[in-house]
Amino acid sequence: MLGVLISFLATLSAILLGRRLFRETLAGLDPAAHFGLSGLIGLALVGSFTFLCGLFGQFMIAVVGVFLAGAVAFASDVNFLKDSRWKFKKPEGSDLIFPVVIGLAMLLCLFAVLAPSDSNDWDTLAYHLAVPKLWLQAGKISVIDFIHQSNFPFTVDSLYILGLKWGGAAGAKAFNWFFTGLGAITLFGLGRQRYGQRAGWWAALAFCSAPVVLLETGTGYIDVAHGLYAGLGIVLACWWLENQDRRLAVLSGIMLGFATGTKYTGLQTIAVVGIVMLIGAVIWKRDIKWVFLVGLLAILIGAPWYVKNALWKENPVFPFFYSKLGGKDWDQRRADAYTNEQNGFGVGREAPPAGKIEPGRLGHSVLGLAYQPGRYINPRQTMGLGDPLGAVGMALMATLTLALFGGLKSIFQKSTMASVLLSLLIWFVLTQQSRYIITLAVPLALLAAELSLRRILGLVVTALIGLQAAYSLGLLHLQRSADQMQVVLGKVTEEEYLTRRLGFYVPSKAINQLGPESKTALYDEVFGYMLDVPYYWANPGHSTLITYDSMQDGRSYADGMRRLGFTHVYMNLGRLVKSDEDVQTILGVMGGQPFAAKKREEWMNNWEVKFNALIPEAVAAGELEIVQVFGNTQRPQAILLKFK
Repeated sequence: MLGVLISFLATLSAILLGRRLFRETLAGLDPAAHFGLSGLIGLALVGSFTFLCGLFGQFMIAVVGVFLAGAVAFASDVNFLKDSRWKFKKPEGSDLIFPVVIGLAMLLCLFAVLAPSDSNDWDTLAYHLAVPKLWLQAGKISVIDFIHQSNFPFTVDSLYILGLKWGGAAGAKAFNWFFTGLGAITLFGLGRQRYGQRAGWWAALAFCSAPVVLLETGTGYIDVAHGLYAGLGIVLACWWLENQDRRLAVLSGIMLGFATGTKYTGLQTIAVVGIVMLIGAVIWKRDIKWVFLVGLLAILIGAPWYVKNALWKENPVFPFFYSKLGGKDWDQRRADAYTNEQNGFGVGREAPPAGKIEPGRLGHSVLGLAYQPGRYINPRQTMGLGDPLGAVGMALMATLTLALFGGLKSIFQKSTMASVLLSLLIWFVLTQQSRYIITLAVPLALLAAELSLRRILGLVVTALIGLQAAYSLGLLHLQRSADQMQVVLGKVTEEEYLTRRLGFYVPSKAINQLGPESKTALYDEVFGYMLDVPYYWANPGHSTLITYDSMQDGRSYADGMRRLGFTHVYMNLGRLVKSDEDVQTILGVMGGQPFAAKKREEWMNNWEVKFNALIPEAVAAGELEIVQVFGNTQRPQAILLKFK
């Protein structure tokens, strides 16, 4: 709980800072929206400041600066709690059910924060926590050439530096928990301001009951935070089209800027908002200059991340658009492989590498977000075996349909729907990952609030939101919270929990015992966060450092790896990455059996899996020796090897 407390204090400082700096800009909003947006803006400022300090190796200055800024903001506005804009009316009567359900959802997600992340929490362990940990170990923020995700915009991820340093993994993940809470408060406030208190509650519940929101709230993923920045950027821009309040336009630009500084997809949202605002300004005779001012503000706020990439990687959106923009430590083969992986999500396109779009399947793709989540979230998305908690849910998808065909009455509703549909079209053409649609959960939640006021549609929408909440909470408990509660409450030890739920846990303990002078090449394993010693993602698709093209046998492989300073090799042989037949082939060659010429040729001619032939040949040649076998010796889960 100490980690959560530290994150809470940092979030409180962020709220105070956001309010103090943007008090006048937020002045026209409902108290709850004022509070929530203060926190969201403040957290983005804290993340940006932390990254800036980290570039110069001054993480301690970031910590001191965050808490000092919060203290100064409080001291300069000590009577802020007496401000009427910060007062909340206590829910009464039937309204009490809303904070109870939302509170229960947050409680279940808190167990995910406090429990150790397992293999279900893939990207949290792969890079969201691993990259900040590597930077903390290095003492500064620098290039990590084997984790291309370390070059993504890191406004939110930078908060995890503070969380990890002083609160461990729970301290880092807690920031995301606070993002969801601030998002629910903001949506409640915006819904209440536009449609009344009950509608505000429906907006907050619609957002919090989306399965993918609950799935990520207790993790280190940043899609909820990004979705809030991007989604609120859409909402505020559309609200400006309706009433021309310049403060809303400024807030939209700020939120879109932070969205762009959190995830590359924020650029898409800027484009969507720009198109909708421009067309709307022409139709409804608004001041067009504000359309360009919003875009300029958003680009300026997000620009530092892209300038950094241009300087470090010679590509502002590295590793994307390599064929057009180029980039260091990358090539076209790796770019194509990465594109194929992105195209493996969703439906409506031919299988990679073709990736041809089939527009006629757009409807199926959208509906799949509600009923077929397995195709939209990894792992094993190509087989439809992804996590069902990755769905956006039937309530929000039904809201989209009902709002579209049930009549859009106001400028806000029309422009919001236009933004949602255009965003969905871009999502369909690019990569169909359900977590990228959290952005649209924000405007759809407000459209649900508006529909809740209608006589017939209101009954349908509110019933669906209620059913969605019950289903999502039940699913979250059965698939996640029930087990997480066991370790959080001390009924099972952390070691028992991770041994059962994280395949790399036992091997990571063995690798950590190798000491700081070791350097382990990880194959088909990306959970390096579990390691406290040097490691490297050695699969060819991750970087160009290891020159596999020049390695034609086990000896040349061993010589090349030793020159790069590698002392050990770890091969993940689990069934998710290796068939039983391939494992037996690898073990056989390691044991001295002749390599079947056809199989060797197959692996050697495929640059992405060439190591499957090189490593066992290095063992057979006496260049590598087996240190430890993990799992069943007849069908091992992994092997740790050492260069002689």
